Amino acid sequence: MKTAYWTTREYVFASMTALALFVVASVIIPMTLPLRIPGLTNTINAFFASIFIVIGLARLQKPGSLLLITGIYSLICLVAASPVVFGFVLLGGAFSEGLCSLIFRGYRGTRAPVVGAVIYEMAIFPFAMALSFFFLPERYGKIAPWIFVVAEVAIFLTALAGSFIGLKMTKELTRAGKLQLEGF
Repeated sequence: MKTAYWTTREYVFASMTALALFVVASVIIPMTLPLRIPGLTNTINAFFASIFIVIGLARLQKPGSLLLITGIYSLICLVAASPVVFGFVLLGGAFSEGLCSLIFRGYRGTRAPVVGAVIYEMAIFPFAMALSFFFLPERYGKIAPWIFVVAEVAIFLTALAGSFIGLKMTKELTRAGKLQLEGF
């Protein structure tokens, strides 16, 4: 008999990671979105979300882990937020998973989870802007293009910082016996 690709324990871990991403976004977005600075919400959210994404990817390690986490997260967003959020979270997750699958073929080691988290956080911003521009052209139609470059650099830096903290937390959780990893 063939075993399933994901175990129930892995589905639960991915779901808890997705729920942590949703809780972080639910706290950060209401505080930063009224400021109407493109990329500010993503920049601040990238720091905290990257911590949880790295822990989740380090635990799951299989190809498709990022898509599993972001797929569950996007479904939570579809129910609790909006179809636009669902769209950019899912598109960012699919793009990032595709890129990471080509580069790493899984998330073993320390580099792959960091790169996966950073690419995901950087990918959702252009998708969010494209979908937001499509649905709200009056709000996003007059933004200078250089702002997107500055926002992507800021997202990269905060996601990278959060990813390194996520690695440190993963190692500490493993050392304490609270997180079981193979080959980390």
